[in-house]
Amino acid sequence: GGWVTEKDITIKGKTTSQYLASVVVDNLPPRPFNIRMRRMTPDSTTDQLQNKTLWSSYTEIIDVKQCYPNTALVGVQVDSEQFGSQQVSRNYHLRGRILQVPSNYNPQTRQYSGIWDGTFKPAYSNNMAWCLWDMLTHPRYGMGKRLGAADVDKWALYVIGQYCDQSVPDGFGGTEPRITCNAYLTTQRKAWDVLSDFCSAMRCMPVWNGQTL
Repeated sequence: GGWVTEKDITIKGKTTSQYLASVVVDNLPPRPFNIRMRRMTPDSTTDQLQNKTLWSSYTEIIDVKQCYPNTALVGVQVDSEQFGSQQVSRNYHLRGRILQVPSNYNPQTRQYSGIWDGTFKPAYSNNMAWCLWDMLTHPRYGMGKRLGAADVDKWALYVIGQYCDQSVPDGFGGTEPRITCNAYLTTQRKAWDVLSDFCSAMRCMPVWNGQTL
């Protein structure tokens, strides 16, 4: 049969890099078949317009359901014709991991109600003491395969956590928590070095008394 036009693409503006376009073809003919691209604009006869076109390659896109465990995944689909030669920039405000925090703790208000019974609940928190607890007890990225919850003095961390949440002047007439943790670990390091860095930020030091840390 003859050629079938699937999509007309208009390229405008100026670019010094490749121009990528996505064309979805639903009803493909039986294999083998040919694909071609034609530029309808005549060749430029002036230096003010450079429209030499080269079809570099194509990529076959297969829609499948992927699994990304333990990953924060963001997908964005944009129309390249709306941005021309500009690169699409994206900014994200990430909170981070859901931690185990004391059951009587409100991470939003940083208040502790009543007497803590030693149990935990899942919640987001940038309190450095509970970020440290998560790192020490988590079996995947932390030290949880070597340390159990019983090997870490959670009662000492409870006091340290309250110290981190105390309000102090922020230098602009308001207040802020004394110590917060808004960091992410990107490289593998020795556990003791990371532990020491966390404790140093909280103005304390790790001590193993023979039974608990």
